[in-house]
Amino acid sequence: MSEPIGPTAIHRRRFLTADQALVDPFRPLEPDRSVIQFNRPLTSYQLQQAAGLIAERPDVELYVYGRASKNLDFLSYFQTVRRLHIALYELDDISGFCHVQELEELTFGQTKKTFSLHFIEGLPQLRKLFLAGHKKDLHAICQRDGLTSLGLSGITFPDLSLLLPLTRLQKLSILLGGTTNLDLLARFPCLEDLFLMRITKLFDLGVLADLTGLRTLRLDWMRNVKSLPSLAGLIWLDNVELDTMKGLTDLSPLAAAPALRLVVAAMPQLKAESFRCFIGHPRLEELWGHTGRSTVNEIKRMLPLIAR
Repeated sequence: MSEPIGPTAIHRRRFLTADQALVDPFRPLEPDRSVIQFNRPLTSYQLQQAAGLIAERPDVELYVYGRASKNLDFLSYFQTVRRLHIALYELDDISGFCHVQELEELTFGQTKKTFSLHFIEGLPQLRKLFLAGHKKDLHAICQRDGLTSLGLSGITFPDLSLLLPLTRLQKLSILLGGTTNLDLLARFPCLEDLFLMRITKLFDLGVLADLTGLRTLRLDWMRNVKSLPSLAGLIWLDNVELDTMKGLTDLSPLAAAPALRLVVAAMPQLKAESFRCFIGHPRLEELWGHTGRSTVNEIKRMLPLIAR
């Protein structure tokens, strides 16, 4: 799932299908650009130019989307690319993945046609992977036991046992889908960053209390989660975001976390009194309580030094 692109993110992107009458999209890449992208077919010459822009920039992502292509043959021009985002719903051939064996990061968006994930076995340098709806031969991702970041959108597991070989996993995102048994999260020894979103049948997040290495936690749009366990044992947790968690009314389990930066958004069921548990917190540095204007003002009066 792609995140919204704000003004700052747009400034860091180079749109290769821009109007060339206004500016040459294939001009040398500015140092602050982090993405080059196109959504319509490019000629062979343009692809060659595009590849030249990032030949010496392994930090720059190549983002190809819309109706730019129905196959991945264009990747033969980008054999040294390290970061790749493919969002081509009408894709009908993925054999072109063989051209980019130096990939370190891959986002593979949803496609109309079903593809096997065995191609991942041919990407030995892969460290970060995000899959939207791709589940055929999903076990292939475990061949990349060097993965440190994994995102899965619209994919359901009975539990997380399939992922246990990924012992170096530091960041895990599970979005949509119906995976409700998360008990094995505590078996990932390096897990530091967890993002759970719109798992509508999920009720129990008790496993969070066991994730003692966690540093970042984001929970989004899971209305059936009515409570959280105490996070007192998560001594490294310093960044929590709650968004549209409309079943939660008690924030005191969060206040138990020793170190914290907290963002709460789109949760109008919370009143200013819900935040009283943070008064006197020894290390709470910032609290963003976006729960309605009047409530925000009350929170700021209650916690004047940290509420934003």
